[in-house]
Amino acid sequence: MKRVEKRSITIKDVAKRAGVAHSTVSLVMNEREHVSPKLRERILKIAAEMGYQPNMLARSLISKKSSTVAVVFPENPHFFTITYFLMLIEGIQNACKKYDRVLMFFSLDQTKGESYYQISRKWLIDLMVIINIDYTRDISRDIQDLKNNNICFSVITKYRGKEKVNSVSVDNFEGVRLALEYLISQGHRRVGYISGNPNSSDGPERLRAFKTLSKQLNLEQDEELIVYGDFTFESGEREMPKLLDLKKRPTAVFAASDYMAIGAMRTIKARGLSIPKDIALIGFDNTLEAAYVEPGLTTIRQPLQEMGERAVDLAIQSMREPEAGPQTLVLKPEFIKRQSC
Repeated sequence: MKRVEKRSITIKDVAKRAGVAHSTVSLVMNEREHVSPKLRERILKIAAEMGYQPNMLARSLISKKSSTVAVVFPENPHFFTITYFLMLIEGIQNACKKYDRVLMFFSLDQTKGESYYQISRKWLIDLMVIINIDYTRDISRDIQDLKNNNICFSVITKYRGKEKVNSVSVDNFEGVRLALEYLISQGHRRVGYISGNPNSSDGPERLRAFKTLSKQLNLEQDEELIVYGDFTFESGEREMPKLLDLKKRPTAVFAASDYMAIGAMRTIKARGLSIPKDIALIGFDNTLEAAYVEPGLTTIRQPLQEMGERAVDLAIQSMREPEAGPQTLVLKPEFIKRQSC
């Protein structure tokens, strides 16, 4: 029998070797029903032996759907330099390999009225992971459009809308509790707080947790101890002087992100103060930078890679089992002790 070169192998070649119709092979390759598990396994084994590789572009054109995982994030020129996002993407990429899907990135420019649903239509997207939702506008209609048109998606944050959606987030309340209980164990009672972006989900939730737990744990209650950043290095550096200039400054500062904590660290050092001798410092996230600043930043770890991977898992599950309904996953944080407190 004439040997078929790997580069020219098609579904028909696999079907001929398996002794089935090429439509049966197509059902298997597209993960459709109506094929027995035993036959499916045999066809997949034959396809692997022959070196068959599906033409993803052709599949998309025929089905009007892509074989991609679309990662959509708000317009941000620094997105690919922020290790917080890169750690999420690592998990998403791991899941893409697991499901044999291609990873694509799309920035959402809300100032131009762009929507998640428009992106899905323009690029034939059927599976989407939404990162870092910006709540400066109401996105409920956009989310409903995705659901109404069977676009399977998940969000990596605690979703603030009323709709039920797949979401993966960290337990912010528990993370704040871990940080404050440790500071209390070190003798701190006057703790400053640098809050995060109010237009996010995590920013307001961590702020509420800080206020609630500060009261429950009998920390000093002083509105001046709370300043407002936006999760960036710059905002931590900008807001820290407000705490240092208080008549009675805090003995410790808890920042709602590592980046703000590192920005605050720069200001503290510029004032000639020692960390943690003069003022202790804790961050949130456990980004890559936290371990390499001096002193090493004590922080609350989010399982970012796992969050990315689980987000894809949920979207894929919605595609395969639409009757199951959306799921909410809240993962546990972890206290990471370093030298800053």
